[in-house]
Amino acid sequence: MGQKDHLQRLNSLHKALREALTAGAEQPALDLFLSLHSQLHSRQVAPQAPWSYEDWLLNGLEEAHFRAIPDGQEHSIAWVVWHLTRIEDVTMNLLVAGQDQVFELGNWQTKTASPIKHTGNGAGVDVALALSKVVDVHELRAYRAAVGLATQEIARRLTNEDFDRKVTPGNLKRIMDEGAVLQEGQDVVAYWSRRDVKDLLLMPPTRHAIVHWNEVYRLKGLVT
Repeated sequence: MGQKDHLQRLNSLHKALREALTAGAEQPALDLFLSLHSQLHSRQVAPQAPWSYEDWLLNGLEEAHFRAIPDGQEHSIAWVVWHLTRIEDVTMNLLVAGQDQVFELGNWQTKTASPIKHTGNGAGVDVALALSKVVDVHELRAYRAAVGLATQEIARRLTNEDFDRKVTPGNLKRIMDEGAVLQEGQDVVAYWSRRDVKDLLLMPPTRHAIVHWNEVYRLKGLVT
């Protein structure tokens, strides 16, 4: 099965997830979510997954290619991986589970040698360049795996009543208090404030990841 076939399957899974959530079929929706999410992370997160988009894109990639921002582009592959991982950590841990970020619990800013702790929303190319130059690539992928494992645990704990639960003001406040989103990126926090749990399952850990892995696929073609 080629990359295009796998992407078609991911998109079909996301469509089925949306339909199940709309229909109120919580258990089928959870199964679909876990299947889709597993394929958007490395096999460290889900060894049983039939395919890993992350591994397919990143395994064997030279570090210089990981860090490079191609001419005419604003992001490196490192920046994209950072952004999509931080977004998943913030939304699933702070907003869905109401618990501490994996980033803070695991001291991942120090481990990744990152100059920033925010998601990147509202940041400019200079910030993307600064992170891309110094971030520890191995530890960044380890952080992503830790976030993926936490998301799977959170999803498995969800009850039927949780799917329609709204994001709480207190958890939204934590995002800003903990510096997880820049003041310049507050639009994304406003967006999350209008969402419930099922909405969050449909976007940051699934559709958002598909979109950004597709971006990595495009960037990889520009730097290799």
